Amino acid sequence: MKKQILFVAFLILLISCNDDDQDTNDNYKGYIYTSTNSSEGNGIIALGRKSNGKLSELPGSPYATGSLGDAAEGDFDTQGAIRIVGDYLLAVNAGNNPVNGSISVFKINKSDGSLSQVDQNTSTPGMDNMDSYGIRASSIAAKDIGGSSWVVVSNQHSNPHYEMSPPITVGTVTSSPLRNVAVFTFDKSNGMLTYKNIGATYNDGSNGGPTTIDFNHSGSKIAVSTWGVTHIMTPDPILELQKPGRLYIYDFSDGTLTPTGTYEEVGISGNIGFSWSPNGKYIYASNFNLHSSKEDNSVTVLDGNTGAKLQNFESGNRNDEACWTWVSNNKSKLYVVSFAENVVSVFDIAADNKLHKTLSPNYFTRAGNIPMGDSKDMYQADDYLYVSGAFQTHTLSVFKMSNSGALNELSGSPYAVPSSIGKTKEQHAYLGLTGFEKKH
Repeated sequence: MKKQILFVAFLILLISCNDDDQDTNDNYKGYIYTSTNSSEGNGIIALGRKSNGKLSELPGSPYATGSLGDAAEGDFDTQGAIRIVGDYLLAVNAGNNPVNGSISVFKINKSDGSLSQVDQNTSTPGMDNMDSYGIRASSIAAKDIGGSSWVVVSNQHSNPHYEMSPPITVGTVTSSPLRNVAVFTFDKSNGMLTYKNIGATYNDGSNGGPTTIDFNHSGSKIAVSTWGVTHIMTPDPILELQKPGRLYIYDFSDGTLTPTGTYEEVGISGNIGFSWSPNGKYIYASNFNLHSSKEDNSVTVLDGNTGAKLQNFESGNRNDEACWTWVSNNKSKLYVVSFAENVVSVFDIAADNKLHKTLSPNYFTRAGNIPMGDSKDMYQADDYLYVSGAFQTHTLSVFKMSNSGALNELSGSPYAVPSSIGKTKEQHAYLGLTGFEKKH
């Protein structure tokens, strides 16, 4: 009899283990989203996240936005291209250039992660997105302030730059009021965006278009980083050609942006991702296109009001194209992803919110045969950090996070997204990474 009981117990344990590996909604602890950025038709990739950190693409993914991405134009950089606002997912459609980009809004089924698009103009037949009021919508910021829900969208326009040595000119710096920041209100009861005004314009383009926009934690400030005019694929940028990227800082009040500070520095261009410090006093910025005299400026700490530089650090083991930032959920670490070398660097956030480099080495390389120039956005759920193989591999790497900040990549990582298998970087070039946890 005892043997029968033990055998039944073993079967129950075996079934339980097998169920944990099955791709069923009951086994998902949360969901993660990115966008294909396809120039033939943008789509939102939806992934289920299990308690062991592993991922599976959901049925119905990718969800068509009804508008175009911009992967065919090659690599261009943003952070915050997808945001979750209440029960809704908002995503940029960077294509339709030179016609305006747009914003798609989806209602999220919080029980199974599925998406249903919200028509932004019910007076017309078919499904409508919201005009971004600029060219190449790139990044979304959202904040509830005093009873209003605000959504602010940056429009990048274009990224003219120089390549190789001797330099080849790619694109032309073009003046346009469609390189801007557009301000909307958002109705969280029905998912409707309402355009309010243009908050800022970067008309001449000599310091590039916006890459990332974000509110501070209170919603009193908003910051915008720009690409600059970069000189890439060369041993050293030519300073006479390279133009600095910028970080603009504004007071935000009732949809109005009032400038308070600007950061730029000769030899530092390609300013992409940034994160506000937990206390809101500082901005942690990543900068990828550095002159040889500035290679210890991959990460800069800036005053959150004036933009004055307070600290600077190297990422990886040299100038490895630091581009994306993430403040850990417990506010103790800053993670920075480098596009070129596919590494994630980690810095301690001290009690005063300044950064310290304590681990040696303080960077971790994505596993697998990852080609140079692939890694982009990050997202944290529980103690797992997800890193997007956005540009070439169309994967997500999964790291277990330790208290020290050290990262240990899971067995079987990176996860290859099934709907992107066989796609080239000109067909899919992911923008954004976000998610949510199921409520139990």
